[in-house]
Amino acid sequence: MAYVHSFGSRTSGVDGSSEGGRINTISIPGALVIYGVALLQSLQPKNPKTKLGVEPALVDGTWCLELTYQGDEPAGVPQRWHGHQVILKQAEPPPPPPAPPRA
Repeated sequence: MAYVHSFGSRTSGVDGSSEGGRINTISIPGALVIYGVALLQSLQPKNPKTKLGVEPALVDGTWCLELTYQGDEPAGVPQRWHGHQVILKQAEPPPPPPAPPRA
């Protein structure tokens, strides 16, 4: 009797795809994290003085990428990235540092 071993992918042995050849879209937020990293890597060289962050966001029942920034509004932000809407949001400024103690 032959034993079929699963390698952790739901498509293993089904369609001939190699392991690592596909992003697991069973977890859409997890896939969006990977897409978000690629988006940041494409935007950072164009916006060296802007602090960027990205995370998955569920907006009106649809998964999107929420791109946050501090500083100047980033240039070159696409409306869609890998089929998902990109929402641009200015981050809250960091709180001021605490006052030094009085002597």
